[in-house]
This record gives sequence, structure tokens and C-alpha cells, in this order.
Amino acid sequence: MTTLLRIDASAQRQDRSLTRMLTNLFTTEFLHANPDAEVIARDIGQDPVPAIDHRFIHAAFTPPEAREDWMTERLALSDVLIDEVVAADIIVLGAPMYNYGMPAALKGWIDHVARIGRTFSFDLGRGDFPIEPILKDKQLVVLSSRGEFGFEPGGPRAHLNALDPAIAACAHYFGVDVADIQTVAIEYQEFKDARHDRSVSAAKEATRALAQQFGRPAKQKTLHLPDQPKKKDKLMTDFPTHTIDSAPADAKPILQAALKGYGFVPNLYATMAEAPTILEGYTTLSAIFGKTELSETERQIILMTNNRLNGCQYCMAAHTTLSQMAGVAEDVIAALRNDTPIANSKLEALRQFVIVINESRGWPTEAQIERFLQAGYTRRTVLEVILGTALKTLSNYTNHIAETDLDTAFVANAWPTPASQAAE
Repeated sequence: MTTLLRIDASAQRQDRSLTRMLTNLFTTEFLHANPDAEVIARDIGQDPVPAIDHRFIHAAFTPPEAREDWMTERLALSDVLIDEVVAADIIVLGAPMYNYGMPAALKGWIDHVARIGRTFSFDLGRGDFPIEPILKDKQLVVLSSRGEFGFEPGGPRAHLNALDPAIAACAHYFGVDVADIQTVAIEYQEFKDARHDRSVSAAKEATRALAQQFGRPAKQKTLHLPDQPKKKDKLMTDFPTHTIDSAPADAKPILQAALKGYGFVPNLYATMAEAPTILEGYTTLSAIFGKTELSETERQIILMTNNRLNGCQYCMAAHTTLSQMAGVAEDVIAALRNDTPIANSKLEALRQFVIVINESRGWPTEAQIERFLQAGYTRRTVLEVILGTALKTLSNYTNHIAETDLDTAFVANAWPTPASQAAE
């Protein structure tokens, strides 16, 4: 069962709080998508956590077995708050920007949650980086509101934004990787003009999309794969695998070019030949995709991530082979096949953005795009990811429907989907 921890930090009442409006929307949509989920709600804006003091610090840094009764009592609330974080799979944080930073109530909550021995360990044997988080694999959604605008990286007020960097700096205490923070912000609140209205509408849509995304069943969310349908009996629904001789006339030149280029006619091409227009569209788009400024490794990351997300066994095997022939690093290929992070942070950012484009159905949040740009990519790359996604839609969906048989050249790299592995 998935557990959602909702934290509201606004000092405003419900009817005047934009962030509570967003956290309410997120919770409603999340439960609609996952009615069996558990929600833990804590309103630290209306019921603030008391500030820590010297007694709290003394108690926290005293080993549990040496604590006096008053120390245990002083840490009781902190223990409850931490237990809520530990239980959570997803944390949704209603965090308005106050004086360019976080509300005092939010800072107080973080101070209680960031505790040695509970959410982080400290060891000088690690050298200059003695702190290591204890919690991991959690997701964080930050729903914010700002009186002004332009606080995003590169924006006119980016240098004033003390809220987002502070949350990111403390995220490891909650078991959240910075790459797993999704931020939606309403802006222009003080201006109260049409720009504010548009910002509210956009934030609602982004919040709704994130809630639906995170509300999906945990299995699908982890594997990024739809449930694989059972194999159908090959009867009248069979799609022919054409030879050059049997193919429609318009498809013959393309199959002949494939034979010349590959040394054989791939079964995907032979299947697409039934409709020469899709074969022409696929090969033409493939050639265009090859003209992008992306490296071969980056192109294969886009293509193979789409193959995996769509559960296309044929294309995973084929592109594993093509990646090996093109000199793509073996650890990158393994990560793409196994849905594990790529060691190179820039390449991993590309893999994650392909996932975002797919799971959001082309509706990434502004924060997700900015994170991708900060990784070293450009707006051109954003569009080229869409190009690669369109290319693989043609091949993946064809293979799903036709159940294309693997060519001998690709059999050595056959890819059992995680879903099929789990069923064995």
C-alpha cells in the first residue's frame, strides 16, 4: 500500500491559502487514482512545531541508551514526525514563499526531522563528507505560491529564491534525491492580474497530472511498464512477414535498401511492409533522427528508454545489438535494459526526462524541464526527445500488434520484460 504524507506549511487559513488549494487537489486526485492509499496529513502552518533549543540538541546528540527521561520526552514529537516520514512513499509539501524563503513553520519541522541516528548518520571517517542519509527512495512534490515571478533558474529573480534551494539542500533527510523533487508554483499573486490567473490554472493542471502519475499502482510506477497482454493465438489476426518478392511494390525499394545496409531484412521492416506508408514513415523519421546533434549514446538512450517503457521485446533486443555495434558503453546498455540509473549524471538526466515525457503524456512540469536544462541539455534536446519518442511509437506499437519474431541477429540480446521475469 502506498502512503502519502501531506505537509501544509502556510500560515493562511484554508479559504485564503493557495498552497492548501493545491495540496487538497493533489490529495483528491491521488486518492482517485489509488483509493487504497493511506494519507497522513499534518498542518504545521496552523499547528506549528516548536522551535528546537539547547535541550533538544542535547537530547538528540545523546545516545539513546544514555538518555534521561526528560530527553526522551523532549524528543517525543520529533520521533512522531520522523515516523511519519519513514512511513511515507510520497511527500507532498505545501510550501509558500515567505520573504523569498521558507515559512518558519517549515523550518521548524525540518529541524525536528533532520536528526542524527534517525534520518542521517555522522562519521568523520568519511572525511569531508561525514553526513550520510539513512532514508531513501522517497518522492517529494513541492506545491508553492509566490507573490512575484521569475524565480526559476535563469529568471529575473532567481538570485532571490531561497526557498527551492533550501528544500533541495534538506531533501536527503527525508530520503529524497534532488532529482526526485517535483515543484509546481503559482506566481504573480501580488499582481492579481491575468498572469496570475493563468499561473493558477497551469499549476492546477500540473498538480493534477503529478497526482495521477504518482497515484498509479506501485508496480507500474517502479517498472515504468504497462501490464503485458497475454500472447494471442496466431489465427486470422496474423500480420505477414514479407519477403522482397511478396511485399507491395512501394515497399520493395525500402526492403532492398535494408538488405544492402544490414545484410538482411529485419522482421520489423518486413512486417511494416504490409503498409508501405508506415515503413516509409519509420525509415524516413529514423534517418531524420540520426541527423540530430545528439551523440549515438544519447540517441540510443532515448530509443531504448522508450522501448523499455513500452515493453517492446523486439526493439530492446534490436537496439541492444545496434548499441553494441555503435560502441555504446556496456554499463549504459545494462542500465537501459534493467531500468537502473546510469552512472554519468548527464546521461541519467536524459533517461529520466524521457520517462517524464512518456509518463506525463507530453506534459512535463516547468521544474522538470528546468532540471533537464540544468543538466546540460537545451530546448532543442527537449524537442528531439519528442522526435525519438514518436519514432519508437511507430515500431513499438507495430511489434505489439504483429508480435514480430526476433531476427537471428538479435536473439543473443533477447530481453525478457521485468513483468515476465516476475511471473517465472
